[in-house]
Amino acid sequence: MNQNKPNSKKKLSLGSEVLQSLFENGKSPLSEQFMRWKLWAKWEEVVGPTIAKNAEPVGFQRGVLYVWVRNSSWMQQMVFMKDPIRETINQKFENNFVKYIKFTLDRREVPQSDDSNFKEMIQKLAPKEEDSE
Repeated sequence: MNQNKPNSKKKLSLGSEVLQSLFENGKSPLSEQFMRWKLWAKWEEVVGPTIAKNAEPVGFQRGVLYVWVRNSSWMQQMVFMKDPIRETINQKFENNFVKYIKFTLDRREVPQSDDSNFKEMIQKLAPKEEDSE
């Protein structure tokens, strides 16, 4: 029986690799939302801690990333950093994932997508740190 355990772990590992591949490389709406969630989770790593404290992604729709900016001074700085940020995102995630970045001072100006519950769904499915101990 102990021989089956390594085999089942291997199957589980292969299954998770297939699922991750579908999420990251697929062209389905679920794939896009997974990539968006991954960008939100790694935002500070992508832009650095200083920018992350003053700007955060708040929406993504049809290749347009909406980023809320703390104030007009940061808005001006972010306009100059728009292309390098977009290029970094596309290098780290998927080529041409983000086609354009729009900055806003008002979160209400961001278009709402139908799949706004995706992040909550992933958080429910993902194991919590206290559960893994």
